[in-house]
Amino acid sequence: MPTVLIVSASPLDQDRLRLGAEVRDIRHALQRSRNREDWIIESNEAVTVDDLRRALLDFRPTVVHFSGHGGGFGGLCFEDTDGNTNSTDAVPLAKLFHHFKENLKCVVLNACYSKVQGDVIRQEVDYVVGMSAAVDDNSAAKFAVAFYDAVFAGTDFRTAFDLGCTALDLNKLPDADVPIFMTGSHLAPTVLSYSAHIPEIERILYSYFNTPFNDRARFTTTGESLRPAIKTYYGERMHRSVRTVRVISMKSITDKQWCVEVAGAESRLLYIRIKDGSVLVEWEASVGLWSVPMKTYLALGSAEPVLARVEAELATYYNFDFAGQERRFQSVSLRTEDGQSLYGYVERNSKVYAELMDILSDGNEHAITLEILQVTDQTDMPLIKKGFVANMDLLST
Repeated sequence: MPTVLIVSASPLDQDRLRLGAEVRDIRHALQRSRNREDWIIESNEAVTVDDLRRALLDFRPTVVHFSGHGGGFGGLCFEDTDGNTNSTDAVPLAKLFHHFKENLKCVVLNACYSKVQGDVIRQEVDYVVGMSAAVDDNSAAKFAVAFYDAVFAGTDFRTAFDLGCTALDLNKLPDADVPIFMTGSHLAPTVLSYSAHIPEIERILYSYFNTPFNDRARFTTTGESLRPAIKTYYGERMHRSVRTVRVISMKSITDKQWCVEVAGAESRLLYIRIKDGSVLVEWEASVGLWSVPMKTYLALGSAEPVLARVEAELATYYNFDFAGQERRFQSVSLRTEDGQSLYGYVERNSKVYAELMDILSDGNEHAITLEILQVTDQTDMPLIKKGFVANMDLLST
């Protein structure tokens, strides 16, 4: 029968925590559950590392829940034989959990700054929950109870994590963004902090993936004007519906743009924009017609061509390696949606130059997608190799 092993420690030389109340409330969560006959809770308070080792041997738990103090890189605060702090590093803990991984599926570190330990422990355990910062005592307890309400009801650990964080929002408690959900390194690696946007993202992406290709423009940042490009891109490809869409990681590109990794959908990585609570798909980026973020390209460069959606305008500025080559190259001022500015250069005797001039010769800015290539040590002065006008028709190379 699956077992939750709760180990708690509040050393005498640390601030006192109401850990007994947390254990009591988790037990009440099981008593309230319809599945209360399906789980066992074992607890050990004032725990030392030797107590933990013996409890793992005795109970072979499915979940280990640590409740107490955390010190980030300083370790988790167990107790020594005198009741004072014995800070324990994550590496030996991970080695300990390795011997019980046949049964042990999840470790919950309900302690401040415990993400550091969680990131090591997930090398041995399928699922780990840690805290990215200091967490309020009441918030930590509320999260734990809501998490186990869900586990005992039969949900998976990821859903339990979401519901634990949502409980903090619903009760107007702080720190809903502090818990971190991590999957084991042998699974699809995930490190996900709670975001109130996740339910809306999953809802929109579910609708997006279950909408026929040619009708998806309404879910995009570009809108209906993108319909011809979408129709051309997908062609006669057969659309297949999906049953579920789940966000498994999010990475901030700008304050409004995110790279989202999803499971259960036709695409694993999508770029989205979140603005004023609304979620829209950056379609060009998601299908590879627009490589974002430009900020990353400017910082790191690229050995491969990069596609960027920009506002382009003729320029007369030549810098560094392009100085003195005005007769061979034309400079173009490029401004991206995330506020980055750079100067691109196009070879004057190329077809793409002639076609770009047809667009840019009026002296105004024009929205265009360009394929740019880093050809010097400077990432902010790329060579323009190809271009796409608004409907994604390819200009010449």
